[in-house]
Amino acid sequence: MENLEQFAKQRLDWNRQRLTLHESQQARLTVPHNGGLFTVDMTLLVYLRTTTVDQCVLIDSYENPVQVDVAQLLEQCEQRWQEVLNDWHNQYQELKRIRKVEQL
Repeated sequence: MENLEQFAKQRLDWNRQRLTLHESQQARLTVPHNGGLFTVDMTLLVYLRTTTVDQCVLIDSYENPVQVDVAQLLEQCEQRWQEVLNDWHNQYQELKRIRKVEQL
């Protein structure tokens, strides 16, 4: 019975750590541009990559319309996306490694 309780506790700790990591990395996925603050996600990246205009008006994270330079915002978003996801991946791999060591 004690092993089951310990396993359940470890599993709960693992899930908490994973969710905390997710939340902290999501908070880093923001880019300031032209007075607005944009949350970088796949929808924004796809729109910026596929639009044919040089300038457009987008709604930022605070629900304000902001005129943006598409190429410049795309470059900022892609850089932030790669930076955050690389860090996130490395930290997640470290969590998995620690989890496996604890299970021995």
